[in-house]
Amino acid sequence: MVSFKNILNNLNLEVDGIYSGLKSNANDQKLEISLRELVASKNYSNYLKSVAKSHSIKVMDYEVERFLKKMPQNAVILDIGGCWGWHWRKINIIRSDIKIIIVDFVRSNLIHAKKVLGDLVGNQINLVHADATNLPFEVNKNFKGFNGVWSVQTFQHIPNFSKAIKEVNRLLLKKGFFINYSLRNTPLNMLVFKIFGKKYHKKGEVNGSYYLERASKNQLRTLTDYFGKENVFVNYSETLFHPDLKFTFSGKEDNYLGYLDILLSFIKPFAYFISRQSSFLCKKNNI
Repeated sequence: MVSFKNILNNLNLEVDGIYSGLKSNANDQKLEISLRELVASKNYSNYLKSVAKSHSIKVMDYEVERFLKKMPQNAVILDIGGCWGWHWRKINIIRSDIKIIIVDFVRSNLIHAKKVLGDLVGNQINLVHADATNLPFEVNKNFKGFNGVWSVQTFQHIPNFSKAIKEVNRLLLKKGFFINYSLRNTPLNMLVFKIFGKKYHKKGEVNGSYYLERASKNQLRTLTDYFGKENVFVNYSETLFHPDLKFTFSGKEDNYLGYLDILLSFIKPFAYFISRQSSFLCKKNNI
């Protein structure tokens, strides 16, 4: 059984309860860091209410449980770009044997994560301030790697996608799983934007604030280069939840339309046309 000490022994635990692992500033993401810091500087009385404006909580809770079923006993998962850590708020109930390390390059996000996760931090979960393209973990005789790497709408904001994937591959155990969720070029949304004469952003800097590249064939090609074509699987999620179109009614944790959202994702032709988000699930084999 791997302990947190074996993974985090070269990092300093600061007085705020967060480990410092930022090796260098992400110069190509300065604008986004500033934006994220601004968002993180606000106070939130109800974190899940705020999350429900950006994600379908019911859908993503389902995705978490589906991913956890792939994890062996006493697994260790790395969440890259975990922000407030809300995906793992029930981890002690679902899988008390699993350890989680959440990484984010905005330290203020991790301060919020402490509030969301409470006593889980320092016990089943630890928080690390670090950059996805230069992670501070070392594979050695005491730590062979992570069983799973999870990331939700983070890699889509990293200009050097390949560099970030190289880090994932370095730290993922053989037969481990990596899942990356990204916004996609949804045919329905593109059609609606075209009808109303609005620009639909696909790739590049957004209004001088941050970089966004939706799930693409180039990203898929990078993943197959690292993991092999037979080990990369594409799925769709958040079929009814579309903030771009002001459809956020299925976002709340207790909204039963979330169940319908989940079911619709299994109808692949429909999900392809309407789903807002895609995921690349990768299994690591030695190739």
